[in-house]
Amino acid sequence: MTILYFMKLSSKANLYLSLATLMWGITFPLIRNALTEVDPFVFVSVRFVVATLVLLPMICTLFYKTTKAILLGSLIIGMLNAAAYLCQTIGLETVSSARAAFITGSSVIFVPFIAPLFKLDKPGSLDFLCALIGFSGLYVLTDLHHIQLSSGDLWVFFGAISFSLQIAYLQRLTQAIQDYKLLAFYQIFFTIPFVSVLTKGHDFSSIFQPKAMFVILFCAIFATSLTYYLQNKYQKFTSAPKAALIFALEPVFASLFGFFINHELLSKATIYGGLLLLLSLVLPSLISIISQSYLSIR
Repeated sequence: MTILYFMKLSSKANLYLSLATLMWGITFPLIRNALTEVDPFVFVSVRFVVATLVLLPMICTLFYKTTKAILLGSLIIGMLNAAAYLCQTIGLETVSSARAAFITGSSVIFVPFIAPLFKLDKPGSLDFLCALIGFSGLYVLTDLHHIQLSSGDLWVFFGAISFSLQIAYLQRLTQAIQDYKLLAFYQIFFTIPFVSVLTKGHDFSSIFQPKAMFVILFCAIFATSLTYYLQNKYQKFTSAPKAALIFALEPVFASLFGFFINHELLSKATIYGGLLLLLSLVLPSLISIISQSYLSIR
């Protein structure tokens, strides 16, 4: 009975994590559209203000559990969040949804090499192999052999590095802090001051444009507050390899929605480079799942 219940819970978790990944993917073409009406600094700032307000009712009775460790850790996460989302959003002004999503997805490649900075596991031989495949994908994706690396590519790439630092530090932080609801709230809340300081002199009236307002609300409510909630609640009920495979679908969803929403066609560089990057992202998880299946059979 217990095993059957866990299997149902695991399937439910995989479904909700897939839904979260889908929502992350759809934000790429939506944000590209919104940036024709609103400044990227204003967009990110308002997005996180709204996301904080959405989560506030859920944790208002938990504030008494706040500790210095949660506040300090969330402050650092907030700074990394601000850098990641600002760089990604600025890059999306000039970079296609699929291209930006695959470059952002490369953040996973860097995590094993950044992890030792936070006293986590050192990278293994498989990490080096995946990094080699991933960098090959980036090389093809960004057309470096034709010297066509744009400023937008660089902004998105810096965002990917920031996401890598955030992922590695959050992994370290969650080993010491168990209250994931408070941690999720504070890391969103502390993103606001780092972004808001850059909005001085910017016009906030643009957020009331219909397209901009719709995208801000979607990103804040569904692609930030809801996805943080789903990830924190359900990821523990599935295996890490399966979760990684699900999250690797983000650039695939971004490519599909980029085509359907903005009619963005995939170039050969995006297809081939994206496939190599996707392989580098899913290879460790596939090997782990196959190994576990083999051992269970034996």
